[in-house]
Amino acid sequence: MADQQQLNILVIDDDPAMRSLLVDIIKKREHQVVVAESAEEGLELLPFWTFQVAFLDHNLPGMEGVVLGEYLRRNNTDMTIAMVTGSDDPRVERRSRDLALRFIHKPFTPDAILKVIDDTVAGAKEREERRQRGEDPDFEPPIARFIEDIEESYGIPKVPSRIEGRLIETLKRSLNNLRTVSRYTERDRVIALSGLLAARVLGVDLPKNNSGRTLYEEYDELMKERGRRTEFEVAAAE
Repeated sequence: MADQQQLNILVIDDDPAMRSLLVDIIKKREHQVVVAESAEEGLELLPFWTFQVAFLDHNLPGMEGVVLGEYLRRNNTDMTIAMVTGSDDPRVERRSRDLALRFIHKPFTPDAILKVIDDTVAGAKEREERRQRGEDPDFEPPIARFIEDIEESYGIPKVPSRIEGRLIETLKRSLNNLRTVSRYTERDRVIALSGLLAARVLGVDLPKNNSGRTLYEEYDELMKERGRRTEFEVAAAE
């Protein structure tokens, strides 16, 4: 299988036999599969893996599968999530469908699992075709939608104070230039945006300006004044 077709697939089930069965089925399509025995164990994997598909049991020790499914759906809008459960509670199936989770009853046939995987690959191909045709709404990177994920994804320990100070100094200087029509340049726009993203990557706690706004909010306000795209409004609203 070509690398671009290979998926990272998460399997969470507290039954070793069920985990083994799902792994055997998934490997028929030559995908990468990672297993966990509980929702909590699965959550610990998320900073280190990007999963395209997740198969979740509902009746797990600790956090229930549908609760984990809700978390994954909220934070991974493109992930295919399937609830694979023997639960007869109609509320579980109803809640799963409300969250746009695929629902598979145990016992199941291998084809039911393989269809989830094949549909995911087909959907990825369709999205790529739309991107190539210029029909993708995310042609420009949707920074605001994922700004909160940046610091967690990199997880860099506290940076030296001299680097932090240099970052803040440069960022403030660029923002100051952007405030004035006569000093505005696209260079300072790029420098300011790079600095704000770097602060997220490095986990730097930026000071607020004199009006009490964050520097992210100030950047967006300045971009509105200059007729440019804002980047952080979603994060600020949250």
